[in-house]
Amino acid sequence: MKKITLVLFTLFIGLSAFSQSYKTALGVRTGTSFGVSIKHFVNKPGAVEAILDIDIIKQDEMKIRAAGYYEHHFDVNVDGLSLYAGGGASAGVHIAGLYSKEFLVSFDAIGGVEYKFANVPIALSADWNPRIQLISNTGFKAPNFGFTIRYTL
Repeated sequence: MKKITLVLFTLFIGLSAFSQSYKTALGVRTGTSFGVSIKHFVNKPGAVEAILDIDIIKQDEMKIRAAGYYEHHFDVNVDGLSLYAGGGASAGVHIAGLYSKEFLVSFDAIGGVEYKFANVPIALSADWNPRIQLISNTGFKAPNFGFTIRYTL
């Protein structure tokens, strides 16, 4: 039992330690939507991210959306690599299709992996962003994936 406790404690300490190598980053995002992203670390493991995107993939749900998230980063003991998870909310408007001109609001989750290159001001991330849409075409929206390339400041 003591060995299991020691292993779990060591794992927790290893995942809790985090050394991000940038404070703020701006970038472009693609995937199930196209847009821009800004991420800012408010403390060592915690970051806030804002995304403005346009979803043009689904012809019956084309929309412009603004989202904000709090993300907790977890170090995985590989230089420059971290996992992150968090939540937030988004709002927007459908611009075409079945729900044209309808407002939308959702509670969002986000989880992914990020890699910051050493000695180069570039960070790459890939994430999954499921949401529960509360207004306009309500329900669970699972197929939301993104890839972001950011310039770190």
